[in-house]
Amino acid sequence: MHKKDIMNSETMMYMPVYDSFGNLCTQVYEKNNEYISTLPPTKLLDFNLRYFGSSLRGAFDGSKMILGKLNKNPIVVHERCNILWFPSRSPLHPDCIWFAVHHIDDYVAVDKKMTKVTFMNGKEFIVDVSVNALESRIQRAFLLKYRLEKRTKYLLVQYDRVKVFQRLAKNMFEDETQDS
Repeated sequence: MHKKDIMNSETMMYMPVYDSFGNLCTQVYEKNNEYISTLPPTKLLDFNLRYFGSSLRGAFDGSKMILGKLNKNPIVVHERCNILWFPSRSPLHPDCIWFAVHHIDDYVAVDKKMTKVTFMNGKEFIVDVSVNALESRIQRAFLLKYRLEKRTKYLLVQYDRVKVFQRLAKNMFEDETQDS
């Protein structure tokens, strides 16, 4: 693995490409850069998830727990940085493209089965997926984000309550020791 294979908040898309020997590789598109990784897209994504402390299997399991059993679920790559990705088709399919939802600016149908995706930096790609399917996957990614934020907010509220009670208890203890 190369350091360049580690995604960041500017990584927009993983597109499958074949090298001159017929090996499946990944064309990595970033906001201001692009390069080819020798790993296939799904393996590259799994490598990054493992780098950040998870795995593709774990990300899919978590997504399934939150959204229910769906095909082509979005996944959380990095929760704190709000990085969610979704596949264009089954991740088992070699032609699966992975998208970082926060980089997509717009999308329009080219025909029944093709969609033009425009990223925030103005780059456009025509992908082999219907506009309705793409829109559904984008909506599920935002639903995953919303539900995860809702759960996280609940945890933070509980954590804040514990901190308040700890402070109150500490203040009460200090008051009692000062009175003695």
